[in-house]
Amino acid sequence: MTVLLRPGQFYGEWQDRQQGGVFGLSVLAASAPEHEVRLHTHEEAHYVLVLAGVYLSQARGAPACAPAPALVYNPPGTTHRDRFLGGQGRFMAVSIDPARLDGADELRAIPAGACYLQRPPCLRSAFGLARAMHGAPDAALLEAGVWELLAQTDAAPARALRQPPAWLRHAYAAVMDGADDAGLSIGAVAAAAGVHPVHLARVFRDLLGCSPGELLRWRRIERACALLRRPGLGIADIALAAGFVDQSHLTHAFRQRFGMPPGAWRRRMFEGYKTPPPAPG
Repeated sequence: MTVLLRPGQFYGEWQDRQQGGVFGLSVLAASAPEHEVRLHTHEEAHYVLVLAGVYLSQARGAPACAPAPALVYNPPGTTHRDRFLGGQGRFMAVSIDPARLDGADELRAIPAGACYLQRPPCLRSAFGLARAMHGAPDAALLEAGVWELLAQTDAAPARALRQPPAWLRHAYAAVMDGADDAGLSIGAVAAAAGVHPVHLARVFRDLLGCSPGELLRWRRIERACALLRRPGLGIADIALAAGFVDQSHLTHAFRQRFGMPPGAWRRRMFEGYKTPPPAPG
């Protein structure tokens, strides 16, 4: 039996959600073991940006196991059993009303079927949205980011696109998984990958639209935001758990990113909290 997923509904535990004008953006953690993910149909078109974990997808062009970072586009009415290996992972979902994909000549190049997108322009656009989601971002900017992502999603055959080097995924995982270590250095990440830090920075910028340092700072802030949503946790403890040297380091990062200290950000989030869509039954 196939499960019908309503708009904004995914197999995952909601961590953050923003409305980018006419589009919905959510960050979720995989919450169901593989065997519990049933064959399901999505009413709406959507992207899945794999932020952590290994994704098993039926999309055209997807490898048997797609480690993060990975991007998949699913058109309206997609029926599949896409899931995370071992039920562990994190992802951003970008939900699109099917009506937004009708009638425009500019959107005729959008794939008619589910497809795996590894082109650097697509990944850069998707990662730009993920990095912009925290706090209370401008809905118009998020909407513009989704239109940009759609503009980069082209069904035409790729023109001898250069594939990301094999070491990149290991370097990406080292930054994302090791961000809670305040002593982590980009030089150490580059050394473990067997490349020069300059080359590491160049490849990160080309594929993800950010430097390794920017990714590290974003991951730490993302981690801190998730912990700030838990009542009772002290800000000093959150700073250490998220990979910041101390509370003042966290406060400086929040003032740069959000224009306010973490305590004010926490109060603002609790005041504006919205109930997320229900999980699949």
